[in-house]
Amino acid sequence: MFRMRRAPGDLARSEAKNLSPYCTDQKKVPNRSNTAMTNVSPTLIVLSGLPGSGKTVVAEGLSRSLSVPILSIDSIEAAMWRAGLARTETGVAAYEVAQALVDENLRLRHTVIVDAVNPAEAPRAAWRNLAAKHRIGLKIIECVCSDEAIHRQRIEAPVSSTAGRRELTWARLLQRRAEYEPWTDPRLVLDTSRTSPAQLLAQALNYMQ
Repeated sequence: MFRMRRAPGDLARSEAKNLSPYCTDQKKVPNRSNTAMTNVSPTLIVLSGLPGSGKTVVAEGLSRSLSVPILSIDSIEAAMWRAGLARTETGVAAYEVAQALVDENLRLRHTVIVDAVNPAEAPRAAWRNLAAKHRIGLKIIECVCSDEAIHRQRIEAPVSSTAGRRELTWARLLQRRAEYEPWTDPRLVLDTSRTSPAQLLAQALNYMQ
């Protein structure tokens, strides 16, 4: 069991709206569900990165293009809050739930996407172990936002109300960034601050091959 400070709410809607000031057309994202990964074995796709890094936008683009489900730690944790669980108790539990659901999907030989911060070794090891258990491929995509001004703009932008989610302050984001452990696994790193959603998706799809 791992311990981590929590400030859920990766601001997915804020990311989608404010992925980059250089990207104004969010709708022109190619749908490749009929062509991409048609000859690829079941795969565990792990999206990682700080809140506001753009990972949810990439995860949703992959989900639409590949017609595969997303398991979002934010959504799982929000459901726990709505069910009455204390916010101080749901961080680790949400990862445990996601891991159980991933395990079941991989047992059935389904490709599945995990959308989570994955800030430390413990959750990362869990995904590796599940991929090894089911002898399927593991693809890790880490999203970063190298432009601090853009990153802050995403975090501080107004977010449409989503029941069970709370907003994240820039100060707390800086704390989480200091706690975020560097990845050592082979992975694709996407800088979402200077690339359009369509280009990011194209790079992610190419990485899946």
